[in-house]
Amino acid sequence: MAGYKFLAIENPLLDIQCNATQALLDKYQLKANNAILADESHQPLYNEIVENFDVVYVAGGAAQNTARGAQYLLPANSTVYIGCVSDDKFAATMKAAAEADGIATRYMVTKDAPTGTCAVLITGHDRSLVANLAAAEKFQLEFLKQAENWKLVEDAEYYYAGSFFLTHDGGFASATAISEHAAKNNKTFALNLSAPFLSQFFKERLDSVIKNTDVLFGNEDEATTYAAQAGWNTTDIKEIAKKLSELPKSNSRPRVVVITQGSEETVVAVGQTVTAFPVTKATDAEIVDTNGAGDGFCGGFMGLLAQGVTDTARCVQAGHYMAGLVIRRVGPTYPPVAERTNTPKF
Repeated sequence: MAGYKFLAIENPLLDIQCNATQALLDKYQLKANNAILADESHQPLYNEIVENFDVVYVAGGAAQNTARGAQYLLPANSTVYIGCVSDDKFAATMKAAAEADGIATRYMVTKDAPTGTCAVLITGHDRSLVANLAAAEKFQLEFLKQAENWKLVEDAEYYYAGSFFLTHDGGFASATAISEHAAKNNKTFALNLSAPFLSQFFKERLDSVIKNTDVLFGNEDEATTYAAQAGWNTTDIKEIAKKLSELPKSNSRPRVVVITQGSEETVVAVGQTVTAFPVTKATDAEIVDTNGAGDGFCGGFMGLLAQGVTDTARCVQAGHYMAGLVIRRVGPTYPPVAERTNTPKF
């Protein structure tokens, strides 16, 4: 594998999705619209939803979702995704799903843990994510630095990582290495804030990668949590976006910050310039579930950006389009390749 323009890296997870109840959320002390890492108290959750709810299995992991969305808009064979899985049926399911969406995978395979899973609990238009990283957190920088894998990094021009990857040492070291390569070689590195807890418990790691980040994504909860941890004393999304864009940067290129707010306007900051882009809202009848809508947005944005489009308005438009596709389907999925005939030009 060589010559992929867009490279994404993070934690590949098989989503186990169901329409949940408030009672289930309460039992495991979960919030309706949040993302956390599973601890011991959450381990029975996975069997419980399989046994008691109608579940759907979806190949997931935030950055893998974004990679599949980006490839939707890119020429064939443009995208490669890297992460760690086990040698099991869940990994085989994910690999097949990724390839069906046109992306190449370079999975590190470990026998030390099963392939990671994520409980996706849908209540109304909200989703609560409980990730059991398992194999995903076994990823090692040494694997990335193997000649055939590092060549994928060198060949790429655009990169995307989710901050979930920063919670384990191998992921943090690998994201750092890629972001430094991008910064030194005038390539584009994108990072997602991913979840509020990352700013709360991994802010030092987050900041060290943000330093090399050209495009920073997040939603309103992630943005306001970061602002609180940074002591900015504001909940104004436009002000927070501006402050994020002005954080220290390792090269002279301005940082683009993109904050989504569900069906409300998307806020983009580049230095002192802040722009808000309205969202064309779907009706309640059109919404199947919102799981992966943010990943779809990032996929659309990056899919256009990786074609050399620097007009932020066009990239946001593509992001809104892809998020709109996702919320009309089960889980973070996209129409099959054979059915992609009416994609608009952005």
